[in-house]
Amino acid sequence: MWEHASNFSHHGLLGIQYECPNLVEMPVEDSDETMWLMFISINPGAPLGGSISQYFPGFFNGTHFEAVDPVARISDFAKDNYAGQFFSGIPGTEKRLSMDWASNWQYTNDVPTANEGWRSSMTVFRQNHLKKLPNIGWDLVSYPFNISSQFSQVLASNSSLGNNSILLDYSDVPSDALYFEANITGLTPNTLAGTLNFTFTSSVSGENVQGGTVPGGATWLSRRNTNWGADNPYFTDKFSANGVYSGSENGTWTLSGILDRTILELFVNGGEQSGTMTFFPDYPLDTLRIGASDIPEGAGVSVAVWGLKDAWASQANSKGLVVGNTTTTA
Repeated sequence: MWEHASNFSHHGLLGIQYECPNLVEMPVEDSDETMWLMFISINPGAPLGGSISQYFPGFFNGTHFEAVDPVARISDFAKDNYAGQFFSGIPGTEKRLSMDWASNWQYTNDVPTANEGWRSSMTVFRQNHLKKLPNIGWDLVSYPFNISSQFSQVLASNSSLGNNSILLDYSDVPSDALYFEANITGLTPNTLAGTLNFTFTSSVSGENVQGGTVPGGATWLSRRNTNWGADNPYFTDKFSANGVYSGSENGTWTLSGILDRTILELFVNGGEQSGTMTFFPDYPLDTLRIGASDIPEGAGVSVAVWGLKDAWASQANSKGLVVGNTTTTA
């Protein structure tokens, strides 16, 4: 029989409802200690509208959870990440893995996918831990779990790109899914300059999604140039987050991401920030341009792109769709 022990109420962004709670013991980077994480989804009430997840680092004594501070921390700087659930990491010696619903309640019932037999999707599995960052304090670091095991082929690689870019046609990748990573090395507190940027484009319609980051500045995403959503007042088309680089770290800045047909998951500095964005172009995106500009002298830039395996191809039906478990009448 359940016995009521305590409440956790009126913390962070209140919204209309709290749902999908998680209370998880988390590893802390560069420490043998652990902390507890209260992870709560709210809808509506997100700063950008609709649904979002927020989290609270703190302490749990078996009956009561106490947050370290009253700060409202959201798990994703874009608009399509909600109701995340931790499904691995008990006992505490295991890796903390989670997966999130990649949509937003403001428009999930309107997206133009019903004729394909689906309405929304999920993020990749993510590994998580807590880290205390110099500029912002406690942060939930979230990044793809074991993504290299899903690499199918190296599509492009340049270890000394400099202030240049790579143009890649990936229309022959069977999964239509990519993982990319760009790194700046050799930065100093006095040389936080330059940008990393990328654009995924449809060679048929010219539609595109874009993103980029400025070391020590902001990271941004845009789905403005995809046709669906222009008339939907809730389908916010641009997102950004302030930089997390402090200038006192190891002089590196990393931008990585996964694009899988109609979803982009972006990660800054190994998951210190993440943004999840869905989009619905009229034609598939099949071209990537990724590069750097205004990088200071003495800093280096490397870029690599991999194709990803089609994880569900073997379970597709005759129409190429994976529908999961279905109920039929006798």
